Amino acid sequence: PEAVERLGERYGVEVERESEDPRAEEARRRRERLWELLERTAAFYVSFLWESPKAGKARTYLAGRGLGEEVLRGFGVGFAPSAWDQVLTRGQRAGYSVEEMRAAGLVQRGQKGGFYDRFRKRITFPVRDPRGRVLGFGARGMGEEARGPKYLNSPEGDLFKKSRTLFGIDRARAAIARQGRAVVVEGYTDVLALHQAGIEESVAVMGTAITPDQLALLSGHAEEVVLAMDADRAGEDAMIRAQRVAGARRMRLRVAA
Repeated sequence: PEAVERLGERYGVEVERESEDPRAEEARRRRERLWELLERTAAFYVSFLWESPKAGKARTYLAGRGLGEEVLRGFGVGFAPSAWDQVLTRGQRAGYSVEEMRAAGLVQRGQKGGFYDRFRKRITFPVRDPRGRVLGFGARGMGEEARGPKYLNSPEGDLFKKSRTLFGIDRARAAIARQGRAVVVEGYTDVLALHQAGIEESVAVMGTAITPDQLALLSGHAEEVVLAMDADRAGEDAMIRAQRVAGARRMRLRVAA
C-alpha cells in the first residue's frame, strides 16, 4: 500500500481505499495530521531563522561553520524562538490540539502543569523519512546561553524513532543509489558540509551507534557503507559494533581514516 501511495503522490493521483479497518483508518489519519503539523512547524522555524533579527546569532554561527544558505534552505534548517509558547499558540490557532502537539514532540508538560514548547532558542534540523515527511527534529543549543544538552532530539513517539531514522536520507537516497554506497557520519552539520562539498550520498545516525534498522534502511539502496564517525573511543566502538550488524546483511563496510 505504501508503494501505491508513493506513486500516487508522485503523479498526482488520489488513491482511494475501498475498505479499511476503522481503527487502521483512524491511526492513518492521525499520522497524517501529525506530519502536517510537523511540516508547518518546520516551515515556521525556517522563516524565523531567515527573517527574524532574534536569529542573527544563529545565522552567524551557521555561516561560521562554512554552511551556505543554499544547503541550509535545502535541508530546512531553522531556528526555534526563545518564547515559551510560540509553537504551542500557533498550533492551537491552526486547529491542532495540545495532545497532537505533544504526540508530535513539539510541546511538553511543565512541572507545575500546563505545556510549553520543547525547542527554544535552538537551531533546528528537521529529520525526515525517505519520502521527505518530517518525523521530528534535532536541535542545537546556542553556545553558553543554551540550557540543557547541546543537542536535543524529539522524544520517541508514533513517528520519531531514533534507531530507525537517518538524518538526510530523503536527500541522499538518489545519490546513494547512483553511487552504490552511503557515507555515514555522526552530526547534522557534517551531513550538510558533505552535501555542500558534493558528497551527496551522506547521512547521519541519531546517536553514536548505527543500528540494524538503520543498516536495513541503507541496504535497500547501497552495497557499501563508509563509516566516517568521530575518531574517539565512542566512535571506534560504534564502528566495531556496526561490523557485526553489517556482516549479517552481507554489506561491505569500510571506515574512512
